Amino acid sequence: MIVQAKLTQVERNQLEQKCRNRLNWTDGGHWNGTGKAPNCFIKDDLNSTSSHTYRFPTDASATKWNLEWEKTIRHMGHLGTALITVGVAAATVGLAGVGAGMLAGVVKDEVQALIPYPRMSRGWSYEVIFKYHFKWSPHPWGQRELTQTVIAISKNHEGKEVGKTSSVKTYKLTELPDGLGRMLASTLPKRTNSDY
Repeated sequence: MIVQAKLTQVERNQLEQKCRNRLNWTDGGHWNGTGKAPNCFIKDDLNSTSSHTYRFPTDASATKWNLEWEKTIRHMGHLGTALITVGVAAATVGLAGVGAGMLAGVVKDEVQALIPYPRMSRGWSYEVIFKYHFKWSPHPWGQRELTQTVIAISKNHEGKEVGKTSSVKTYKLTELPDGLGRMLASTLPKRTNSDY
């Protein structure tokens, strides 16, 4: 029987230690430790969703958004140029270095020009949705992870979806600060919006 866990952090840590310690169990999987056998089949499965929508009521707000994105992409390009220049200078010398540096710069600029960003216009909106799915179990083979899904949706002035991106990243709980995954996945659902 799988039970939803309602334990403190200290109790969860103690349960993980008992369930994972090989010396507490026989080869047949029977409890061999001191005291009562722990319930290693307890699980936490938590979900949370929150979103924020940026609205662009004027041409000025949409232009400001677009310029800020272009500025960010341009700054990333400057960093890329600096890294390419240092790399080419370290690898080559003389005319070959100049030619290779120019070619690398052109390739970088072409790649940079292809970077998409959510271009906005008056009356449009841009919604960012964060979804968290938290799984925890003290069982040695139980899942202990947080999955974060980020979805961005652009809608035009008629409310029709014109663009959507999505990314999913899974973190082991050992990669995160203690309690962060559980906190993110147990927050109350929230939808907010603001004019840009």
